Amino acid sequence: MSLTYFNASGSSPLQVVPPGISDDRIFSLDVLRGLALLGILVISIGEFGGFITNQQIFYRTGTHGGNYKLLTAVSILFEGKMRALFALVFGAGIILFLQKKEHPVDISNADAYIRRQMWLMFFGIFNAFVLLWPGDILFQYGVVGILLFAFYGMKTRGLFICAIICMLIYCGKQYWNFTDDKKTYKKYVAVTVVEKKFKADSLSRAKKDSIDKTKDSVLFKDTLLKNKLNDSIARKNDTLTKKQAEEKGAWEGLSKEMKYDSTKTESENKSMRASYLKVWTHLMGRSQYKESFWLYRIGVWDIGSMMLWGMALFSLGFFSSRFASSKYLIIGLIPLITGLALAWLRIKWGDERLMDFTKYIEKSSLPHNLFFPIERLLMATGYASLVLWLLRMGIFNWLWKALAAAGKMAFTNYILQSIFCTFFFYGYGFGYFGRLQQWELYFVVVEIALVQIVFSVFWLRYYTMGPLEWLWRCLIYKKRLPIKKLPSTNH
Repeated sequence: MSLTYFNASGSSPLQVVPPGISDDRIFSLDVLRGLALLGILVISIGEFGGFITNQQIFYRTGTHGGNYKLLTAVSILFEGKMRALFALVFGAGIILFLQKKEHPVDISNADAYIRRQMWLMFFGIFNAFVLLWPGDILFQYGVVGILLFAFYGMKTRGLFICAIICMLIYCGKQYWNFTDDKKTYKKYVAVTVVEKKFKADSLSRAKKDSIDKTKDSVLFKDTLLKNKLNDSIARKNDTLTKKQAEEKGAWEGLSKEMKYDSTKTESENKSMRASYLKVWTHLMGRSQYKESFWLYRIGVWDIGSMMLWGMALFSLGFFSSRFASSKYLIIGLIPLITGLALAWLRIKWGDERLMDFTKYIEKSSLPHNLFFPIERLLMATGYASLVLWLLRMGIFNWLWKALAAAGKMAFTNYILQSIFCTFFFYGYGFGYFGRLQQWELYFVVVEIALVQIVFSVFWLRYYTMGPLEWLWRCLIYKKRLPIKKLPSTNH
């Protein structure tokens, strides 16, 4: 292992770089970005390939065989953690960008940064509404990145505090959603009480009518006619109001979502194996929801907490090998073990929720995913620290070089993942949506990862950055910039 000392951010950090690497970037950030980029695909491949929530419910409420174990392992190790790691690295990149000493044109750091984020939002919209990937994160990163611009000058302690506050608000949002479900259930119970009263009243009237019909005397005829009129009015009143019907339907709909329904899978497969226009129409609502409602209600806290955490770690010198190797190992293991324990509890409680949703709502005082924001922050930090420790140890240098190449071209590779997956799975391409088993989807992930790593390594032999990274920079600075490496810098 060799150590290269260079000034990447104006603060003269010590940077761990494997032999054969010479760069003015922070190598560890490229490695972590590449790891997160490929890790995100492990989760997103399910939505790309048709392994939708409905099918996951089937495995979670079934026999708990091999498919269940695979699904559980992926959820514990990857779900939320890779996006968190990607946001963490993005947060570090915010400070790195704003500390730039020079730009290709005469522009302030602030102006260049805002342009950078706005163009990122544009690419996110393109990814969601043209490439048809409703799981896009670029638009969200662009929006949250602009909001975090005001935090740039904050001290390290302040950044950590703000990150924790955002994380706790995210936990609060999880609890908020849980209490909304409880309220929905209470309203449903109240409606069922009214329905039981209607049923009892109806039974009482039926008994009374049978007695009246046995009485033929003239004396009872007027009374019988009067009772019939009253009964018709009573029956009319013995129906649910529109509001009560909506409250009952809300819970029944929510409860139905927790159960496997084969027709949902069939309907989804049919819609996603159709033409581009039909797929676009089918996914439009999801993309709008993710880029608007979810972002402003949940995403800003989800993404913001991790970006702030990354900014704080960068300010602390975490990514520039400031700490001793033993400290990186400790920082890696303790959060990982704690995060794994929280993930196991989330899966356990989540399974109980699916097995009997009504009992879960009645008996539980806390939601199954309350600690998910803490779980992902701990595990993302643990992953990052272990990678930094391995870099210090000089272990798997070939792997870090490969991941760094993919990470240096993360923007290009992220969009390429959308192109590859949508064309392979959607109906206007090869139409493999819903045709592969869960384990087969992960083989697709491995194949795409290998292709992207090889492509990135070879591309960077001749060019200084990825093609979309270059386009992004040209748009930011409104100038055509060089991309080819000088002959003397080719390796």
